Amino acid sequence: MTRKRSRLRELGLLYPESSGNAHFLAAHDLRGLDYYGVSGPKIAGAWGNVVGAVRGWDGPAVISHEMFSLADAETVRRAMRDLEGLEVHIVITARDLARQIPAHWQEDIKNRGLLTYADYLHSLKRIDDTVNPFFANIFWNYQNLPSVLRTWAGDIPPERVHIVTAPPRGTTHKDALWPRFARTIGIDPAECPADVTVRNPSMGLVETNLLRRLNSRIIDTLDGPSYHNMIKHYLAVDVLAARSDSTPLRLPVEDREWVTQRAKELVRELREAEYHVVGDLEELVPIWDETEQLTRHPDDASDAEMLDASLDALAGVLHRMDEMREQLRTLGDRETASPLRLSAKWAARKYPRLANMARGGLSVVGRVRGRLAACRR
Repeated sequence: MTRKRSRLRELGLLYPESSGNAHFLAAHDLRGLDYYGVSGPKIAGAWGNVVGAVRGWDGPAVISHEMFSLADAETVRRAMRDLEGLEVHIVITARDLARQIPAHWQEDIKNRGLLTYADYLHSLKRIDDTVNPFFANIFWNYQNLPSVLRTWAGDIPPERVHIVTAPPRGTTHKDALWPRFARTIGIDPAECPADVTVRNPSMGLVETNLLRRLNSRIIDTLDGPSYHNMIKHYLAVDVLAARSDSTPLRLPVEDREWVTQRAKELVRELREAEYHVVGDLEELVPIWDETEQLTRHPDDASDAEMLDASLDALAGVLHRMDEMREQLRTLGDRETASPLRLSAKWAARKYPRLANMARGGLSVVGRVRGRLAACRR
């Protein structure tokens, strides 16, 4: 939607924008959150700006970010008060737990997580409290779809609550997630095709384990914003996820039974709520390839494999440092028309965005785990 914003406007749908991360900031503002301990002027008023844009638009609009999924009942009541007088629909996209669990563990590792996959799974099962439940609580707060929808639906009739299921791997383009979502929000996917060539990069088994071990070395010394820029959005995405022939993360065979049972329970609750479903709720129950019995356990990364990945990571960091230093030097030459040794303070003051990139950064980009959208029609 970000890259198709202009086309969506031509088709009569507003996807509001007031900054590069308008919906991310709006979710933080609505929920009263800061960002790594910093509130910042961009967060304050971000929700009101998005709501104002929606109210000023003569037609349907979409407000969408995964962080809305974690809102509590009081936050939702505030949102509905701010949207009073509009016809609000709730739309949530979802995929099966067999894909969500490994992806979520990797995302937690990219957010300074330290748990092994085995400990993470143990915590998800709620067997006992021997493993810190922090990340398990986050997972189920996102993935307990009946609970999320009960919180958001409130007095909204079930026919205005929409579940868009992600089809299994290998599904034809015609029935992929975007066409389903587009039809749900009133857009003909043929008039706004999903032809944007953007990857959502994913690390493999070895790379995720390497980052987990790296976290234990830097978690107490690297502040939040620096970690976000240098580790999550450069090292993890640009370097480690770009390695060729990486082994994808898959749910271990021994966890298939309990995951299938939990998925069936979620589907049963969703059916009983009688929400509008685009796709098929059965797609939320994992389909197992019975021939795939040799799937590597996600913790099964050898020291030799991680050493090789470490060398790639080190090479990538050195190349980035050299590129950024050259760009800053060029900017300095343009500024003075003579050779100039750039200090970090001068660079940060004169070219803050580029200086941030030189520290390894990219802008914050949220990863979808199950996106919740409030739609006006």
